[in-house]
Amino acid sequence: MPNIRYIKKPFLERIISAVFIFASIILLSGEQKAFGIVTLIIGLGLLISNSVCTGIEINTEQKYYRKLYSFLGIVFGEWESFPKTEYISVYKSRETLNSPAANWPALTSNSYIVNSFWEDRRPITLYKSNSKKEALAVAKDMADVLGIKILDSTDGEQKWL
Repeated sequence: MPNIRYIKKPFLERIISAVFIFASIILLSGEQKAFGIVTLIIGLGLLISNSVCTGIEINTEQKYYRKLYSFLGIVFGEWESFPKTEYISVYKSRETLNSPAANWPALTSNSYIVNSFWEDRRPITLYKSNSKKEALAVAKDMADVLGIKILDSTDGEQKWL
């Protein structure tokens, strides 16, 4: 298996854009055509903006990787060789999403970040996921390709895998 590919697809955002488009169809069939057009424009804008998917692809034979950007199925990304890496780290981070209004509650979520650490301890962020299982799977694939260990820092304490 020469290439391993992980692509994150914005599922929730696509559902929200589909709801906007469906609501606009209902509004356009009624008497609120102006509001229906605005809702349709918002829904299509969300759909187009969420058509971009990100991820990572690893070439296991030549030990290259690339960060992927996919728009409507067309994949972009430049291949880079893995630097001299000591270990792969996976850690849990808490993200806060900005709310559109000051009186709305802030939305927070956990994300899991996969870093590759060079010999001089400089990290390269290779992958970010909302799923611990997916982040550890990406880290395991990278560690297998490079023949190095994984430092799991997702549960508060650090352990080598």
